[in-house]
Amino acid sequence: MNKIAKVFIVCFFINALHNLVHAQEASIVSEPAVLTNETSPKELRKGSFTLALNASGSGVNTINHSGNNWSLAPQAGYLVANRLVVGFQLSMGKSSQRLKAGTPAAYMIPEYEFYSVLPEIYSRYYLLNFRLKPFVQLSSGYNFQWGNEQKGSLEASSDSQNFALSGAFGLSFRISRNVGIEALYNARFDNNSRIMDSNENLKYRLGLSIFIK
Repeated sequence: MNKIAKVFIVCFFINALHNLVHAQEASIVSEPAVLTNETSPKELRKGSFTLALNASGSGVNTINHSGNNWSLAPQAGYLVANRLVVGFQLSMGKSSQRLKAGTPAAYMIPEYEFYSVLPEIYSRYYLLNFRLKPFVQLSSGYNFQWGNEQKGSLEASSDSQNFALSGAFGLSFRISRNVGIEALYNARFDNNSRIMDSNENLKYRLGLSIFIK
């Protein structure tokens, strides 16, 4: 995807978010105050803050090699309208694989260790106000990656930087007035990275959200 297309995607995302905020505010103004209070829990009302963390991991351990992948994404957001959060998240991940001592030389799989850091702007919209709340999320940012790979006697270091655009769908379950646990599926729409990325590969994630009024 060329740079013009990437800029267009970001502009479209920002414009859609702007229209959604105004539509939500217009809906709030047009409804009686009593209805608004009944249908908008305090933790999802405009003016609240939210802190969240979602993460995922995987691993492999065979006779000849071992490896692991992990990714975590802390978030800080502000409700610009009822049920609509806009904020910042920092996705961080690592992918690694190592051969075990005594592995036959014929067992030629690469050893590697790659890191990824992806600062992003995100928006999340909670579709319902029930205790179990489905939500959708969009995020975009710039991905920074680095690491090294070795196959036999050949070793090389590499790095990559690229624009990234992601979307997610999930469920949040409120376990107390201001705390919820969540599960989500996150997919990368646009990633031109040349390096293995745990933030992209680990799509199923679990997390925790805290709402602050």
